[in-house]
Amino acid sequence: MAGLLGVGGGIIIVPISYFVLLYLNYPTDYVMHIAIASSLGVICFTSMSSIRTHIKLKNVNFAILRTWIPGIVLGSILGSYSASIISGAILVNIFIFLAFLIAINMAFQKDPIIISKDLPKSKFINLIVSFLIGFFSVLIGIGGGSFSVPTLTMFSKKIHEAVGTSATLGFFIAFPGAIILSFSGSNIDSLPPFSFGYLNLAIVLLVSSTSIFTANIGAKVSVNINKITLRRIFSIFLLFTCLSLIIEHYII
Repeated sequence: MAGLLGVGGGIIIVPISYFVLLYLNYPTDYVMHIAIASSLGVICFTSMSSIRTHIKLKNVNFAILRTWIPGIVLGSILGSYSASIISGAILVNIFIFLAFLIAINMAFQKDPIIISKDLPKSKFINLIVSFLIGFFSVLIGIGGGSFSVPTLTMFSKKIHEAVGTSATLGFFIAFPGAIILSFSGSNIDSLPPFSFGYLNLAIVLLVSSTSIFTANIGAKVSVNINKITLRRIFSIFLLFTCLSLIIEHYII
């Protein structure tokens, strides 16, 4: 799905990991933390393959990277620290809210909204924009494509350039977050086997070992598929995911 749509796989990995861990009867207080941390660990691996491809295709804007990486990393650090101290219930609510916004955007936005011909000239504004992308992305365990791609297109960047640059930024979101969350929760006894803090190595290896290859397949298949229709189908999937989380969290 990440290859088909150009969105990070974290938006799928997090809820699936969450429900699997609940099914295995791990404490609800920590399953969202584990799902988020492990998703970031997966993104660290999968983004490397994606970055190499996009650099070869000359889709990466290095000027944007130099401008945004400081804010992205700062946002990731503060976001992952916030995730480590926020309760599992609040993290679920944050994921539901942000995933719902992403789903609505994917369902109804056909053409990008252009607000400027280029990035803001102000270093402070760029710092704030990139910080928010890093902060909210790591808070729900995604690589940031769902936020950074629309943002870059609003600043008149072509979609291939936005996707390639966003994929590179995803590593700088995921890596600091995964490191911080791997040290958080290390004093908890009821975490799953192969856990380093909230980061579960079993989830990381199982998912990344296949997603590295299937992301490339998805990217190739996407050439022959109507992306607007596909994005709307995926938005329905996301809405049902949000509904499932609401039912599990508030009703069952």
